[in-house]
Amino acid sequence: MSLVGPLTAGVVVLPAVGALAVFLTGDRSERRYWRITTLTLSLTTLLAIALAVLLDLGGPTVYRPLEAPIGITFSLDVLSVTVGLLDVVLKLGILCYTRTAGPHDGAFHVSFLLFTTGVFGVVFSGDLVLTGGFLLVLIVATTRLIACSDKPGSRDTARGYRRTASLGVTAYVVGVVLAAWLGGTTDHERLAAELATTGYAEPATIVAFVFMTIGLGLLAALIPLHGWLIEAHAKADDPVSALVSGVLPAAAVYALVRVLYDVFTVEFLAANPTIASGMINGALVSLLLGSLLAFGQRNIKGVLAYSTVSQFGLVFAGLLVANETAIFGSVIQLFGHGIVKGAFCIVAGIIAIRFDARTIDEYDGLADRAPVVSVVFAGLGIALIGLPPTVGFVGKWYIAVGAFADGFWLVALFVIVSTVLTIGYVVPFLSRIYFGSFEGTDHGRAVVTTLMIAAIVIAVVLSVAVGLASVFLESLFREAIEQLVS
Repeated sequence: MSLVGPLTAGVVVLPAVGALAVFLTGDRSERRYWRITTLTLSLTTLLAIALAVLLDLGGPTVYRPLEAPIGITFSLDVLSVTVGLLDVVLKLGILCYTRTAGPHDGAFHVSFLLFTTGVFGVVFSGDLVLTGGFLLVLIVATTRLIACSDKPGSRDTARGYRRTASLGVTAYVVGVVLAAWLGGTTDHERLAAELATTGYAEPATIVAFVFMTIGLGLLAALIPLHGWLIEAHAKADDPVSALVSGVLPAAAVYALVRVLYDVFTVEFLAANPTIASGMINGALVSLLLGSLLAFGQRNIKGVLAYSTVSQFGLVFAGLLVANETAIFGSVIQLFGHGIVKGAFCIVAGIIAIRFDARTIDEYDGLADRAPVVSVVFAGLGIALIGLPPTVGFVGKWYIAVGAFADGFWLVALFVIVSTVLTIGYVVPFLSRIYFGSFEGTDHGRAVVTTLMIAAIVIAVVLSVAVGLASVFLESLFREAIEQLVS
């Protein structure tokens, strides 16, 4: 019997079991919550790595533990496991922060673990209804995580996010119902065959695609559907902001990739060039406006929030170029952005804990007081800008090369423009950190733990290591990407 099935079930179910264990813990011990969560995510990481190895050796596979009418289908490849690994790796880093700072209670840890179940469920799903179910798990968990903050207005923000995300899922479900009516199934592989027979120019097919794209685009925070992310970033605790920036949009974008390539296929874009052109232009608008809006922010969390909008515009544009080179660049950019932006949120939290600093004016002279944190900030800034040899450079390079090869010169141009704009909002912070004069509050080194420092240093190392390993990763992802675009 293949181990793919049990490993898939383990990766999806284990975090939910951990959440149940936290919920049933009777002594209300925050230390025990942390230990259960850390153990659960560590085991999930090991299972996900084992699954990635099997999929690399055996190739992409479709796993159907239950056939129709229930129709549970998982579409598995190295790409989907990579997106899931982004979540657990980032969360292990976040736990280094929440060991002593940030939210600690049981509600946080339960939601934290259910978030992982939601992410793996969304990226593994090979059925449109199953994707919708896991999206609901993800929304419920995210709502609770935002509400864990003690900042004024955080609960209102959580409710606002829930309403907005529910609207996105509703739009997605309308598209799913219409597609199921056309094809008689919601299984990706089987529905794709039926839609090809129905015809990609059929109005009902186009409407189904538009509704699903709008719904998932809202969850991915693409302009003009980005407002919820900015508000959530501002009101959530820093560890939650790391997930809101690094993982949540990534899961939605990946779900959209599966809808586009697995269900409607590249033939749909070829049959509807106006839609394809409009989507690429929309992604470029998100890329450009996100960078411009980040350029005008003075609060670090505002900068990071709008930067996320911009980065996912870049990722989506690369995916729509629809050749293997650009898609590889988008996948690398998606993973690298998650690590870099998540670590940036933790660094912002560390600086806030020690120096009560949130705005660019309060970052003056921090290098003299916190040299390691300042070096990490600079390293993450370089990766975010996209300078070699970091993951940011590799992702942008492959997207630009792939776009140029297929005549999408505007996409290649916008990659360069976004890099220049990123320099414009990262360098002022670095200038203040290294050349400003410190006049703020310093609560001392003791408030920042060794675990916190270790987590952010590892993130910088990862951002360089992934960049240097790009040739190996390209060969690792090649089969999955070839199948995706075929």
